[in-house]
Amino acid sequence: MLSRHDFSKVNWGILAAAALLFSVGAALLVLPLLSSIDESEVITLLQAGAGTILLGCTLLALRHYLRPTLTYRLYEHGVRVFDDHHHKERFIPFEKIGDIYRFRGGKAFGGLFDVTAFRTGADQPWCTVFSNIAHSWRLADVIVDQQLQQRGPLALNALYQGETVSFHTVEGDARWLWQLLLGKRQGTPTETLRLSATLLTTERGNVPIEQIRTLENHPQRGIRLLDGQGNLLFAINYDSLLSADLFIALLEHMIHNRITAYHNPAMTRPSV
Repeated sequence: MLSRHDFSKVNWGILAAAALLFSVGAALLVLPLLSSIDESEVITLLQAGAGTILLGCTLLALRHYLRPTLTYRLYEHGVRVFDDHHHKERFIPFEKIGDIYRFRGGKAFGGLFDVTAFRTGADQPWCTVFSNIAHSWRLADVIVDQQLQQRGPLALNALYQGETVSFHTVEGDARWLWQLLLGKRQGTPTETLRLSATLLTTERGNVPIEQIRTLENHPQRGIRLLDGQGNLLFAINYDSLLSADLFIALLEHMIHNRITAYHNPAMTRPSV
């Protein structure tokens, strides 16, 4: 085992804060019994003590809400997923991971709102990795890197052989993310992008690969494909595209290398 990813250290911070609040609250409630003070001050102390204890209870409730349903063990060839709610576990080899979803909450929040999810197939539930998982960023990066290493060469070979590689999108990334947060880990993508050595096929039209000269991946503007004059050929939000990093890696390879497959008759077969 390379690493384990359970409830993050914020768990101990919440417990320590709750314990401190309970101690302070109890002291405020007991203080009127140990000293002679005015009635008005007694009421104030009792109210402060009750409020402090209530705040401690709120922190405990927050801890329970933040506790992840899924925890992970990272191995060299895959990841073991523990479903604490249903008391189940399963091992997922990296090579079996099909789709990866990533939501980047922005550097301003220090990764607090970053979300990663992965699944082995369209009919399989999502395994979610939230920031309340210890070292969630490392786990997410390893999963993405392994997909690039495992599926990247296979996808490139498929493109060279005249085949297409499909990528799925999600409808309304914010709404879909909210479903993940609520634990609704089943979902069907609403659109499929088909990438071949010569063409990117979308529901909005086809983009010849030979026309693409630049790929931009901007946090605000998303993924943008531009021609030689800087005209926009295609755009999509990073958060809306499943396995976006693999999509970017394949297109960048094709743009920079201008693979000779364009001149191979096998590469002009219609997409399926």
